[in-house]
Amino acid sequence: MLILTFHPIIQLTGFILAIYAMYLGFSRTLSLHFGKETVFDKDRHVIVGALSLIVLTFGMAGGAIMVARYLEKPILESLHGKGAVVLLPFLLFGLFSGFYMYLNPAGRKILPALHAINNLILLMFAAFQLITGMAFYLKIVLSI
Repeated sequence: MLILTFHPIIQLTGFILAIYAMYLGFSRTLSLHFGKETVFDKDRHVIVGALSLIVLTFGMAGGAIMVARYLEKPILESLHGKGAVVLLPFLLFGLFSGFYMYLNPAGRKILPALHAINNLILLMFAAFQLITGMAFYLKIVLSI
């Protein structure tokens, strides 16, 4: 059952990286939409943001595989598994919109706003996943 501990650690790492990416992106939001002069570390935001979304995506896949293999349960049986399915499109949109903006720089306002809103929703779902995941972990792995 020790292997079931890797999923929460990986996902928590991805969540922390996502919060840092949000912090970095907030300065861009202030300058782009509110006219504040700020410094936006674009390269760091892209690296941290992409890393967080990739870690969360692969961590989600790893969690699904571990539940199916070690617990022999369908992933959609739990609220945590259903939350993961809802989270996937937000992860993919965050990744693809971010990469698109990075590879095709232009003076945009709508796509960056959609990207930011999407990723804020993603963070809220990820926080929900932390709560349901802790409950799932305590119940199944630690038998509490």
